[in-house]
Amino acid sequence: MKRTIAYTLVLFSGVGLLGFSLDTKASEKSVNMNSPAKADPAYRLTLENLQKTVPLTYNESVQKLIDSYASQKQRFSKMLGLSKYYFPIYERVFKEKGLPDELKYLSVVESALNPHATSWVGATGLWQFLEPVGRIYGLTINDTLDERKDPLLASSAAADYLLKSYAMYNDWLLAIASYNCGHNNIRWARENAGGGNLDYWTIRKHLPAETQSYVPAFIATVYIMNNHKRHGIYPADAGFNIFTNTMQVNRRVSLWNIAKATNTNIDVLTLLNPSYKNQILHGTPEKPKKLIIPEIKPYIYTALRAELLKSEPVQGELYLSYVTPESDAPSKPSKYVARDVSVSYRVQEGDTLSSIAEKFNGTEEEIKVINKLKHSVVKPGMVLRIIQG
Repeated sequence: MKRTIAYTLVLFSGVGLLGFSLDTKASEKSVNMNSPAKADPAYRLTLENLQKTVPLTYNESVQKLIDSYASQKQRFSKMLGLSKYYFPIYERVFKEKGLPDELKYLSVVESALNPHATSWVGATGLWQFLEPVGRIYGLTINDTLDERKDPLLASSAAADYLLKSYAMYNDWLLAIASYNCGHNNIRWARENAGGGNLDYWTIRKHLPAETQSYVPAFIATVYIMNNHKRHGIYPADAGFNIFTNTMQVNRRVSLWNIAKATNTNIDVLTLLNPSYKNQILHGTPEKPKKLIIPEIKPYIYTALRAELLKSEPVQGELYLSYVTPESDAPSKPSKYVARDVSVSYRVQEGDTLSSIAEKFNGTEEEIKVINKLKHSVVKPGMVLRIIQG
């Protein structure tokens, strides 16, 4: 029975079965979509200036949601901060696949840029894929991995869905609507509206109630995210270092151990690597797993490499790739050569961490991280590992 229900959802729904963000749904409930809104020519002009490929229609429904979103300063401030990390990922994927850049804002509508978001029907991740639909679009979902939460892979799958929909309708607003309600609902709405290749606004009243608000929500989100200062909304700090490094790990390793080795908050590592269940990477030489860590100082990689070498021997090299949010495309991976030429030093009477660091042309922080010291006090007789620079 469960399997039958699951495939019924795939047949009749879009990616997330009307599963766009609970926060967005809540904000819509606070707006009476049938009450009149005061039209403002300035808003229409602003949307016209923002429009690139996807039509940004201005009407009363859009204005009501703009008014609602403009009052949600804290919520949009947070999403503006998070967008500095997620949007460059989407932009690179969409550019490669030939999608309009502005479709990245759908992820804001879907999940409020939360990789762990889950809807009432089980749609999951930044792009809110149902499990069966995610699998259709190439996302792995099993006991150890849920790639619906991976920003790169999920945005690629979302791009494929939207491209398929656009090929069917030659209309980006209908492609967006189908992402919410599915292709069958678009077909039925067109039939009920009289048949033919009708556009979104013509068939809108024949679509599910949530889809009637979905496209206006997208347009209002594009407006707010690009005109936030006008409404006193400013980006909050993302809460983590948005500059990251990526490496391929060919062994089973815990994010907790990586957090300890790199002195990184486990919550940050979990946010950057959201697809790994139980915070475990199950990498193998044949199928290495991607590990994303915040940008860290070079010497800390020695501690990380030591952590990764604790289990079975590495087969092949470790690679690191530095990617900045401003990049148009991921940087070419470059081999990381660890500074693992080290000596052992026995602490002498009168030594301090500062004097030892100076003696070996290093830093106190470097010595603390490599030797896993919780404080800066060293005692005579202690043996420290020192990396020679």
